[in-house]
Amino acid sequence: MSNEKFSHIITILKQLLDGETLVSIDRMASNSNQYFGTIKKHGIELVEVWQPNLTNAGRHKERSLHQTIENIERARKYLESLQGIRHKKSV
Repeated sequence: MSNEKFSHIITILKQLLDGETLVSIDRMASNSNQYFGTIKKHGIELVEVWQPNLTNAGRHKERSLHQTIENIERARKYLESLQGIRHKKSV
């Protein structure tokens, strides 16, 4: 995976963890199959809702982080792994 892809995923994860709702037309989230698919493959659950566009007859997806303790922890751990943060294992 390229560093650019990692930086986009890091940015998206930070926004999701901050409670933001992202739409597939956002600059960073425009390639939803690539970035959101990768996030979901790591077991992170997203709430995905189709919404009508305001300016035409099309639709777009709004995505937010499913707010469970386990899911938020999975998202934090994945973000930390992308940032190179390692945790000591408990003995």
